[in-house]
Amino acid sequence: MDAPGPFFFLVRDGVVPLELLAPLLERLPAEKYVRTSVRDGEGFDSQRWPVARDAALARVLAQRFDEPEIARAIVEVEAAAGDAPRLRALMRRAGARWAAAAGGEPSMFVQWWRDATADDLAVFSEPPWSSRAAWVVMNLCSAYHAAADGLYAFHVHRGIPGAGAEAVVQLVKQALADGLVDLAGLVAAAEALVAGGEPHFAVAPSPAVRPVIAAIADACAEVRRATGASRCTVMSEAFAIPSPPDGAKFMISAGPRALLLLDFTNAPAWTSRVASFRSRPLFTRTGRSARFELVLGPEVREEDRAPAAVAALCFFVEVTLDAHIAAHPEDDVVFPSVDDAMLARLFG
Repeated sequence: MDAPGPFFFLVRDGVVPLELLAPLLERLPAEKYVRTSVRDGEGFDSQRWPVARDAALARVLAQRFDEPEIARAIVEVEAAAGDAPRLRALMRRAGARWAAAAGGEPSMFVQWWRDATADDLAVFSEPPWSSRAAWVVMNLCSAYHAAADGLYAFHVHRGIPGAGAEAVVQLVKQALADGLVDLAGLVAAAEALVAGGEPHFAVAPSPAVRPVIAAIADACAEVRRATGASRCTVMSEAFAIPSPPDGAKFMISAGPRALLLLDFTNAPAWTSRVASFRSRPLFTRTGRSARFELVLGPEVREEDRAPAAVAALCFFVEVTLDAHIAAHPEDDVVFPSVDDAMLARLFG
């Protein structure tokens, strides 16, 4: 069975061994292409690896980079998700920034983009971005645009992934080269997207919450890797990230607005010690992109690494939600305080 999406190219190019994908491939259905409503009904999608998953994986990878330009681009593409013309404009502007960073000329750029605007060309007169930031943003925008534009008939005829998958490949190679992800982490991120489902909100949040959802979902995936949990969910009665759980064998408060639920095939004994780590120095840090980064040095005993990881996630959720509500008070109703009455409704 061929590897799906960007892994088709990564396996072909010898970047990812096919055997490393075995758990991921077991989760995927057989390939089936379906026609969609994009491009007036001319678009297609894969049921095995939907094009939206390329965009989601692109976002996960882009969040590994600390440049503020990349963080802003993530917010922009998320706000425009599904809007192909708007995403094409973002992709075109990102292409101009990459060309400028590479020392290109406006005359060259207009040969690539016949519909380049004056604002696009003005980029060449501005201080250039770093080549890495420009490259990451261009591929991020490309992945989101490809998800909105859908697969074409020739992709279906040849059984190959679309342009979004190729953009993700470039992000993977950059993140690997810069030591921002390893192969195991890449595959785990893909598995989390396959298994994760969709976030739930009882009250529609503001668009500003998108980076918060992404950061918490990625943090849950990291803690799943560190603990061996089959599911990791941050939730309350009002929301669930990355998606509502089917069940849980462990629960702990993650600050005043959230609960952290973990599920396991067999509940490990160390879960009884998580609470004690909540009062210890925390093994986490965040970059400028406000993403979760677990920091467990060699001084941390092996038997302490899993409970320390869970405690670190609780702290991250608490400070992330507090910071978001402080900046966007309109989302206070989206993340209400967890009180005894809510707990009774959830678990009573």
